[in-house]
Amino acid sequence: MCARKTFYIFAKSSDGQLFCAVRQDQPIPRMIDGVQWRYVTCIDTTRDRPFGFDVDDANKAMRNGGVYFYKREFVFSQPRTLLQAA
Repeated sequence: MCARKTFYIFAKSSDGQLFCAVRQDQPIPRMIDGVQWRYVTCIDTTRDRPFGFDVDDANKAMRNGGVYFYKREFVFSQPRTLLQAA
């Protein structure tokens, strides 16, 4: 098992686009209480890449604060252009 590559994913209950990730080998912060933040899934970053999730940023966040926040939102720039992730 590679805990450094496995993250628990939680979704903000009041915002369907806001997520946070905690690496499996780190303690779950108190703010993740099952009410404001709810468990969604567990991912293995060697094969899973949820939209908006940046592995390098997630690992940096684990060193600095223990929680990685990210959003899944779309930005539409102009008609007839490709969809861009924010």
